[in-house]
Amino acid sequence: MGETDSMRLVGKAAIITGAADGIGRATAVKFAREGADLLLVDVNRAGVEATAASVVEVGRRAVALVEDLTDADALQRIVDTAVERLGGFDILVNNAGIFAGGNILEFSPEDYDRLMSINLRAPFFLTQLAGKYWVDAGRPGRIVNLSSVNALVALRDSAAYTASKGAMSALTRAMALDLAPNGITVNAVGPGVIRTGMNRELLDGTAVEETWTKRTPLGRLGDPEDIANAIAFLASDEASYITGQTLYVEGGRTIRMF
Repeated sequence: MGETDSMRLVGKAAIITGAADGIGRATAVKFAREGADLLLVDVNRAGVEATAASVVEVGRRAVALVEDLTDADALQRIVDTAVERLGGFDILVNNAGIFAGGNILEFSPEDYDRLMSINLRAPFFLTQLAGKYWVDAGRPGRIVNLSSVNALVALRDSAAYTASKGAMSALTRAMALDLAPNGITVNAVGPGVIRTGMNRELLDGTAVEETWTKRTPLGRLGDPEDIANAIAFLASDEASYITGQTLYVEGGRTIRMF
């Protein structure tokens, strides 16, 4: 167990989507170190199985499930698998997401629909299924969504992605209001520029890295573990009086005028 892990999730089980690498894998390992058992979901079989192996090394149970979130039937299978294999679940982390860049004058309807299906539709209906499960079971729940700093600040050639993440923060507030009477909290984490497998080649040792580091008041880019720490807090009982909020973990980027 890591020196800073506090075992806040002992006796809990969680579903984490997009668990094959990056923030999803870091969150899975963090949750395991804090005592949770996990259902790990991703379309990348090799990646999600590697994450599951990392969780088992920590000493917790892990089920790797290969699903494509654009398949509406996959969402019910995810919930059913968590109930069957883990005996139920207490936490849902809607982490899976994709980026598709392109100028609004050229962005295709097909790319837009796929991005929105994964970034927004799947979290919406997976939250619905999780909420129904908790209400029927008479138990509380914790939901943590992944928004982005782009919910507040826009980049060129990212209109569709920016829209999906702005909508995620708005959806988090609305879902929190609907689910609060049932003892279910819904919050989001909005990462800044984070070093993941998806962008490491773009960042490491490049002018892009230097530019974004200079634009970040804390003087460094983020690591997946920075986001995992925030997600674990919002998923824990320490955050039981917090709901409908987006916590931006971005080194101060959004408080500075460039």
